[in-house]
Amino acid sequence: MDKISKISLVISLIGILVLLIINNTSNYNITKISSIDSKMINKNVRVIGESKNIQINENNFTIFDIKDKTGEIKIICECPNIKENAELEIIGKLIEYKEELEIQAEKIKIYKSP
Repeated sequence: MDKISKISLVISLIGILVLLIINNTSNYNITKISSIDSKMINKNVRVIGESKNIQINENNFTIFDIKDKTGEIKIICECPNIKENAELEIIGKLIEYKEELEIQAEKIKIYKSP
């Protein structure tokens, strides 16, 4: 490997590392469920609340509601370990399905599980 190739490889690896750090440290403000609307479709949101009405379908596809003090919204994910009445933080993309807003979960943090 010549000197230019080594330098290119090092710069590429540093770039990938920087992107990973930025991705893992991205902070989203907590969104009140009542403030979520169709203008936010395809944007990431962060909500905190309690899990309700859990339905686990085939292939661990899970649908449940998350409720905070201001309202509730449907969450979809591959997360069969979610328990009823657990306090969760969800980060995900807001989507519309059958004229209903839902959050497609990308990260789930469990604060308290019953």
